[in-house]
Amino acid sequence: ILYASMFSVNASPEGDASAFVKKVVEEALAIVNNNSMTDEAKSQKLSECINKYINIKKIAKSVFSPFGFKNLSDGDKSKVEDYLKKYLVRFYAGEGKLSAMVNAKLVGELVTTKENNDFAVTTKFSKGESGKPTEITWIISDNSIFYVIIENVNQIITLRSEMSAAMNAAVSEMSAAKKAAVGDGKLMD
Repeated sequence: ILYASMFSVNASPEGDASAFVKKVVEEALAIVNNNSMTDEAKSQKLSECINKYINIKKIAKSVFSPFGFKNLSDGDKSKVEDYLKKYLVRFYAGEGKLSAMVNAKLVGELVTTKENNDFAVTTKFSKGESGKPTEITWIISDNSIFYVIIENVNQIITLRSEMSAAMNAAVSEMSAAKKAAVGDGKLMD
């Protein structure tokens, strides 16, 4: 994954962060609203957007740090990053999620704030005249998207919770299988 600087050298970083988010959002909405593409083709194109604009390495480190991510080999880290990338594509481009964004559009001004070396760009999306727009804040770090906050819900915390539940379920399943094998006399410790 290439994380070359996506910000222009001559413009202000705040303006560049807003322009970057606007570009990403417009590209994603163009894919979602393209009626000539199948859902499978849309998912593939959104996967390419994730690869291009989202800092999977940084997200993986943040999400999996409670599970000893820093102690993994480079090969295992790469596997975790690949898994996370596939998970994000399934989650955000999966069945039902695409239809939720059809005909959505950016409304109002993008608001950018700077904290340390990161930028927070707040956007609002609307689907038609009725209803309150959905607010999404994009955290830009190292010239790529680090995470998003959707309606005040930090998606890194949500991901960490989901991964923790999945890992706990896997450990419980392995423990149950081991107990069953020991109970049957098949496994000796």
